Amino acid sequence: NIHLLPFPVTSMSTILLFVLLLSTLSALYIGASRDHHVREMKLLSVPSEKVDNKIDDSGNRPANESGGNRPSIRSLKDLTLAELHPRAGLHRHIVTPPPDKIPVTLVTCNTTAGYLHVLVHPSWAPLGAQRFLQMVNSKYFSSKVALMRCMKKFLCQFGIAGVPSFNAPYNGKNNLLKDDPNWLPEGPDHRKNDMGVKRFGKGYLAYAGGGKNSRSNQLILALGDNERLGGGSPWEVPWGEVVGEESFHTLGEIYTGYGDNGPSQARLHTEGSSEGVKKDFPNLDYVLRCDVIDSK
Repeated sequence: NIHLLPFPVTSMSTILLFVLLLSTLSALYIGASRDHHVREMKLLSVPSEKVDNKIDDSGNRPANESGGNRPSIRSLKDLTLAELHPRAGLHRHIVTPPPDKIPVTLVTCNTTAGYLHVLVHPSWAPLGAQRFLQMVNSKYFSSKVALMRCMKKFLCQFGIAGVPSFNAPYNGKNNLLKDDPNWLPEGPDHRKNDMGVKRFGKGYLAYAGGGKNSRSNQLILALGDNERLGGGSPWEVPWGEVVGEESFHTLGEIYTGYGDNGPSQARLHTEGSSEGVKKDFPNLDYVLRCDVIDSK
């Protein structure tokens, strides 16, 4: 027996072609959706920063390699034990600094040369540390403080406010700090130890001064290891140091071309970080702000 199809053969062919077309379009849509989803997942999985957590033999981490603007150190947890509580070693610290009986404070300073992460050790020099933290908490450094006297591999002197009126709490004899006891070994016989470690380590911070009890608002930052600083001048007792490879990279980026011929202290006291200073010293670097990040 011959059974007739319920509709013509030509109609069946058309339906088959239509079904095949729908199947092809569905497969293309599903494939495109899957590829889009995979791309989205890949984008979500890419970290916003590339941070290398390796630690070198000096106890520091390498700088953030992302090229971004966020600092690589954002809390005390980002520091190694050697950074938190340093000890005398083969390459750094001629002697072990005083133990931290008072909580340490992490301060991050944003400069035109990069970030400086400063670990303040009040046990090293209580009065010096306290004044620096006072300056930070009062937003003193947001006045745009010039790195006015910087010499390659030696030191950088800074501290005069970018707004002249900000200097007032630190000016005058009654506002000068008493000296803190020096914990570094003094005298020419202790410029460096038997391992060649120099007395005043790169990244140490102290005050500039000119006699007994002469510390005010001017600071020095060591741009290289130095065997003469801290050897007896009472204002040169370190109260902290920079930590993290990012900070040490910034030390190398600070402009040192003006040396002793940068803007004079008298001019900065009068003008602050004025447009005139900027015009006459276009390569001068500045501290733009400092903030307390963590304390423990």
